[in-house]
Amino acid sequence: MRRILFAAGCLLVAVVAVAFAQGGSAAPDPLSGRWGMDGLPYLELQFDGKRSVSGTTIWRHGGDEQRAAIATGTFDRETGALKLTGDLKNPDGEVVRYVVEGKVDKDIVSGTYSMGEQKGDFRFVRQ
Repeated sequence: MRRILFAAGCLLVAVVAVAFAQGGSAAPDPLSGRWGMDGLPYLELQFDGKRSVSGTTIWRHGGDEQRAAIATGTFDRETGALKLTGDLKNPDGEVVRYVVEGKVDKDIVSGTYSMGEQKGDFRFVRQ
């Protein structure tokens, strides 16, 4: 009987150790979630844990808000480099290409964007 209890105890310890090791080994997701400024989201991102990023960009001008799906998104966990591209219909109805390039540093992503002829810099915080 003692052998059975000892074996069951060893098995329980092994199962708990494996579960703890698997749960503790996953690195936190450095990218997924909402990013923005002044309480408004501008990026809604989902990182696959490898290299691909999907989600939505949110463009604001005046009181207007336009959402555009990310056609191609990449993120390098080692360098923090982020690149998002897609198409957006501007207020005139013209479809324009957008490119967002930046670097993630903890809870801040900053970089440059272009949307058609418009270009600029951005700095967003994780919300």
